[in-house]
Amino acid sequence: MADTERNPLAAASPAVDLEALLSYYQKQLREEAFVYLQKRGIEEETVQLFRIGFEIGKIGFYINQNQLGDYFENRVIIPICNYEGEIVDLVGRAIDHREPKYKPLYGVDQFLFHYQSLHDSEEVVLCSGIFDVLILAQAQMPAVCVPDFAVFKEVHAPLFLDKRVYICMGNDETGRREASRIESLLREHAKETYIVHLPETIRDVNDFFIRVKNPAETFIQLVTETVEATMLTPVAPDMKNSTIFLEEYMKRHRGQAASISTGFAKLDTLLFGGFNHGLYLLAGSGSVGKSMLLKQMADHVAAEQIPVIYVSWDMTSFELWARSIARILGVAPQQVLGGKVEPDQVAEANKAYAPISKMLWTLECTMDTTLEQVAASIERIEMIVGRVPVIFMDHLQRIPVQKAIAQPNGLQPQALVAYTLKMWSREWNCPIIAATALDSGEGNVPEAVQASADVVMSMRSNPAGAGGTGTGTGQEMLIELTKNRNGTLGSFPMHFHDERALFTE
Repeated sequence: MADTERNPLAAASPAVDLEALLSYYQKQLREEAFVYLQKRGIEEETVQLFRIGFEIGKIGFYINQNQLGDYFENRVIIPICNYEGEIVDLVGRAIDHREPKYKPLYGVDQFLFHYQSLHDSEEVVLCSGIFDVLILAQAQMPAVCVPDFAVFKEVHAPLFLDKRVYICMGNDETGRREASRIESLLREHAKETYIVHLPETIRDVNDFFIRVKNPAETFIQLVTETVEATMLTPVAPDMKNSTIFLEEYMKRHRGQAASISTGFAKLDTLLFGGFNHGLYLLAGSGSVGKSMLLKQMADHVAAEQIPVIYVSWDMTSFELWARSIARILGVAPQQVLGGKVEPDQVAEANKAYAPISKMLWTLECTMDTTLEQVAASIERIEMIVGRVPVIFMDHLQRIPVQKAIAQPNGLQPQALVAYTLKMWSREWNCPIIAATALDSGEGNVPEAVQASADVVMSMRSNPAGAGGTGTGTGQEMLIELTKNRNGTLGSFPMHFHDERALFTE
């Protein structure tokens, strides 16, 4: 599989001695690092206990003294250890405003931070980030988290066998959704699980301990109240969540919902603003233009400086690039693919494409590329950019199915792939837009595949609109929403200008 992500450490990784590297960073601790840590409520004793280091900012001429150069520049550095206490990764947290905030060395995501808590206690707080764990450990409270660049997965759940787990994520919509997801993963393993909600205006556990008076006692009281409320009401009525629901509604009312425009106003209207987290299927017969439309929408999202990953089992990276360049030039893709356009024009178009390509990663797959490999690449890219991407995928039928994938019984291959993509969209809280072909005579996507989709968009020729635009060669298309889980059904015409490689409403 080929992709455009860059890992500057890939070649150096096998040669890195993590113990020696961490010792180097520990010796680099400076006043600016201690000032930042004190602002986060972290005391010097905790810094020593967790072996926190620092990489100084570089000014002027600098002779590199470690093999990673300035990779962790101006970041405090925390080691991630495995269950035996061996260092398996280093994570740097920027002390200024640079992105991403958290930058791992390798990005290994199967380990938790601070396993010692699981050794020492039958009760543990599962929180959202490393600084939450540090400040709880400082207060003598057992706590763990997945490193800030990763997400909690099924592989982590067995580690909490027979534990009483207090789940305390970030105090926003994403954090609350994540807490519910984690609780569902822990039910088969943990002895008891409780979701602890922080007071209004408090961001996370670290923020709680900085801003609240007598934070340790108050946090224990908050946990106790959570347990008592759960015991009194095993199945909570909606009243318990009414404040959360009202907060979510007000965000949507103010236009703060995180919808991502598709680039087509009528489609955005039907989708209540555009793409949200969930699985979107674009269905149509072969050669109807699904890939062209998918790539046009992907380019539009990337042009808004939102990271996009385009996964293709159908076209090469060059073929996809050629379609984007053709759209910029206003020529048919065959002209670019056949080398019929003047090089200077293509070079200028490539410059115009640069802001898009900066936020676009193409994963070119073969029939030997597994979904597991694709997931690993997506997570590495997310780690690099520090933000969950929008994922486009082409073609559903060509994605190979592996037996190792967790699945409900009885699903057919295509339905199994759709189910897996749906689980990804939930786990990563992002939109996944996938093309799926309809066989000859097939009117819609099979029900087993539709069951996993949030939205199904059917794309077909529109004979009723033929010749109606007077815009030159091309064809009239009809986009019809045949399933829209949280909205209305509807349709609207589009025109494909084949001489310009462009869809318009």
